[in-house]
Amino acid sequence: MARIQLKNSGVVFLEEPHQYFLGDKQLSGITEMLQRQLFPDEYKNVPWAIVKKAGEYGTDVHKRIEKFDSQWINDGTQEVKDYISLCKEYGLTHEASEYTVTDGITWASNIDKVFRTGDDTFDIADVKTYSKINPTQLAKVRWQLSIYAYLFELVNKKAKVGRLVVLHIRNKEKKDGTIDHYSEFIEVERIPVDIVKSLLEAEEKGEQFLNPYDIPAEYAAQEERIRELLRKKSEIEDELGNIKTSFLGVMSKLNVKSWAMPSGLRLTRKLPSIRTTFNLPLFQSDHPEFDYAAYMKTSNVSESITIAI
Repeated sequence: MARIQLKNSGVVFLEEPHQYFLGDKQLSGITEMLQRQLFPDEYKNVPWAIVKKAGEYGTDVHKRIEKFDSQWINDGTQEVKDYISLCKEYGLTHEASEYTVTDGITWASNIDKVFRTGDDTFDIADVKTYSKINPTQLAKVRWQLSIYAYLFELVNKKAKVGRLVVLHIRNKEKKDGTIDHYSEFIEVERIPVDIVKSLLEAEEKGEQFLNPYDIPAEYAAQEERIRELLRKKSEIEDELGNIKTSFLGVMSKLNVKSWAMPSGLRLTRKLPSIRTTFNLPLFQSDHPEFDYAAYMKTSNVSESITIAI
């Protein structure tokens, strides 16, 4: 396959007001939307001064790392050293920084880092400078990167996103004089595209998104038990299938149609046959003038649940 180059989305990003424009139309960013829809209480009890100071540190680290990627300037700081070390350790080949993606209609955002892994495959990463990444922050960045991946593949039709990565980099002195140092590579699982699209559509309609990952703790705790039962179910079905195949072979060889065991278990061999069904789509196509709806039968279907991995 030919080596593809990343496309220019056509979106203009104004850094100071942090706004995105496609022509004369202003597009919406992803971060504020996630804050409104899924994480409204993230900074609820955090003083604004602390949030602002953390933001300034994060911006500074991003700029120093970007300077290394764009100009090969290593300023010698621990944060840049850690970034270089993580790239070497995990095979990250820089392709673009602050790469703008969009759906061309409503949304736009900048991806911190795009790393090439093949002619048409890329990893995307977000650099975080939190003092420590808690579960809420990790969930938020998972949503963030999953949306970026969706928009990235919209802009670059022939490209595929591989890993979604958090580069947790921090080297800051704490009040007690110790150093708060993190240099972590954290891979997060991509949220399916249909769920991502549901979130964006809910925001566009002014509706509250019902987060499918917002599961009561007592039910979420049953996940491993469900997985174990599904594994057992699969093993049982495989074993039963092998037994039935074995019985069918012997009964066919002996030309036996039915066996009744002393326990009451009965095995019946169904002989080969031809099944005839009515091809409704073909009938509708051949006879569009026919009122087939008058002959359709409706029935109630009970509520149910499907489990899939």
